[in-house]
Amino acid sequence: MQLLRIILILVVIYYVARFFIRVIFPFLFQRYVNKRTGNFSGKQHYSKPKNRREGEITINYINKKEKKFSKDKGEYIDFKEVE
Repeated sequence: MQLLRIILILVVIYYVARFFIRVIFPFLFQRYVNKRTGNFSGKQHYSKPKNRREGEITINYINKKEKKFSKDKGEYIDFKEVE
């Protein structure tokens, strides 16, 4: 009798999991994707150019990153061609 009860419980768990994967999971996933894309599209702000005359040029410089190599961490070796 115990074996029959265990088999019945496993079958019920199988069908519940199958139902969850086929019906509820896609619904939850679509809801998650819609929330994420909604937040993404809401954060896009395009700045309108300020009152500029036609032909006026503005240049925005990007700060260059400092070099990662420091002089105290090693020395330069001049390689020679081996014959």
